[in-house]
Amino acid sequence: MYYPICLNGVNIYPLFGDFLIGAPYIFDFSSKNPKTLEYNLFDFKEFNEVIFDELETTSHHWGIGRYLEERKTLLRAYPNIIEEKRYYHLGLDIIVPYDTAMYAPLNAVVYETGKETAIGNYGGYIILKHDIVGAVFYSLYGHLKTPHLVNVGDTIGTGQKFAHIGKESDSGGWFCHVHLQILTQAAIDQGYSDWG
Repeated sequence: MYYPICLNGVNIYPLFGDFLIGAPYIFDFSSKNPKTLEYNLFDFKEFNEVIFDELETTSHHWGIGRYLEERKTLLRAYPNIIEEKRYYHLGLDIIVPYDTAMYAPLNAVVYETGKETAIGNYGGYIILKHDIVGAVFYSLYGHLKTPHLVNVGDTIGTGQKFAHIGKESDSGGWFCHVHLQILTQAAIDQGYSDWG
């Protein structure tokens, strides 16, 4: 069993409990990587296998897709995303197998849940609202298995299981991973969670 760490009086639980062993393999999903042109974005099984085959060739147990990476090539099949200039990755991708359990890193209230059905989007997603000593912020998790384990308005405690990694339509067609993004109250007020 994994126990939370305490930082400045706040308990923080690892998002994947004790699943993430060792350092991550850093994937390059940027337009500078010609390999991204080879990904079959319309065949989940093939796309997922290519990503996890690459991971398997390393000595790493899990992977990371980088924050603020420019991904025009990876998003080439979704012209609306290119036109809207949403090709800089505003989150962190944590690449782990399908159905891997996720645990609340902090006490939270479930702010929003849903499922985007269009390929290339988040698929199943959850937004948690956190209030740490009066500082309110939100954590967004995309590409999750549905139906969701939690409902809007639920209070969840640090270390409580709240989601699993999705695949196929639950992942928006993307390989198995979670997209983790932090949003401020100002971002929520300005509609940054309204991507549909």
